Amino acid sequence: MRIVIGVLLLAAAVGAQPITPQPASTMSELMVKIIYPASDAIFYITTREPKTEAEWGDLQGKALAVAESANLLMMPGRARDQDRWMQDAKLMLDAGRAAFRAAEAKDVAALEALNDQLYTSCTSCHSHYRSNYGRRPSPAASAPSADSAPPALPAPPAQPSLEGRWKLRAAEDVRADGTVARLPWGEHPVGSIVVERGACYLQIMSSDTPAFAQSDTAVSAQMKTALLSSYIAYSGPCTINEAEHSVTLKVEAAWRPDYVGTEQKRFFRFENGVLLFGPAPGSIRAGNETLTRRLTLDREH
Repeated sequence: MRIVIGVLLLAAAVGAQPITPQPASTMSELMVKIIYPASDAIFYITTREPKTEAEWGDLQGKALAVAESANLLMMPGRARDQDRWMQDAKLMLDAGRAAFRAAEAKDVAALEALNDQLYTSCTSCHSHYRSNYGRRPSPAASAPSADSAPPALPAPPAQPSLEGRWKLRAAEDVRADGTVARLPWGEHPVGSIVVERGACYLQIMSSDTPAFAQSDTAVSAQMKTALLSSYIAYSGPCTINEAEHSVTLKVEAAWRPDYVGTEQKRFFRFENGVLLFGPAPGSIRAGNETLTRRLTLDREH
C-alpha cells in the first residue's frame, strides 16, 4: 500500500505544471483601458469630487485599479528590467495604495496631494522607455501597432487659483448637515471679491434694502442702521496659503472702524469652477446654533 501511495504522489508531482502569469492585453491596452481612466479620477479630484457613497466607492475602485496595474507592470513578460522600471512601478503602486486610503477617508486634500507622485511615476517611465516621448511626431510617422506605446499621458489639470475677480452668487449660513439656516444678506445679495498681486478686497450688500426719504431725520437714522447691518466691505494686503486653502487679510480700510488693523482669515475651495469662500467652519453663532458661513462666487472674465 505504501508503495502504491508513493507512486501516486510521485506521478502527481511529475504531472503538475507550474502556472506562470500571462499578460491578457498589450501594454497599450493596459494603459488606455485601465490606467489612464483610473488615474484621471485622482488627477481631476478637485473638479470631480464624489458626492455620494456610491461615487466614493467608485473612486476607491479606481484607486485600487491604479495600484494593481502597477503590479501588472511588474509581472514577468511586461517588466522591461529589474531596476528603473520596477522603481517607477513601485511609485505608482504606493500612490495607488495611498489614494485608496484617502478615498476611504473621503479626504479630497490628500488625494490632490498625490497628483505629483502619480504623475511622476508615469512621466519617468515614459521618458525612459518610450522612444520620442514628448517630441512632436513627424508627418510621415506610420500608424501605431496594437502593441505600440500608448499616447503620452496628459499633464494633470492646472489647479484653480484664488487670484482674480469673483462675483457673488449666494451668501448662506449653513448647519452641519448642509441645510441653510439663514441668509445673512437676504435672498438677493450682491458683491464681489478681488484678489490681485497680494491685495484683497471684499464687498457684500443686500439688494433688498428699501429706499428712504432724504428729508426725514428719523428715517435717515433708521437708514444708517439698516445699511450698517446689510453691508460689509474691507480691503488690505493678503497672503494665500495654498496648502491650507486659506487667505489671511490685514485690514487697512473697512466699513467699520473696529475692523481696521485686524487680521481676517478665510478658507476657500473650488467645486466645478465655483469658488466657495468663508470663515472657519462652525465659527458663526446664531442663538443656540453653530453655523458655517458659505459664500458662493463665480469668476468674472
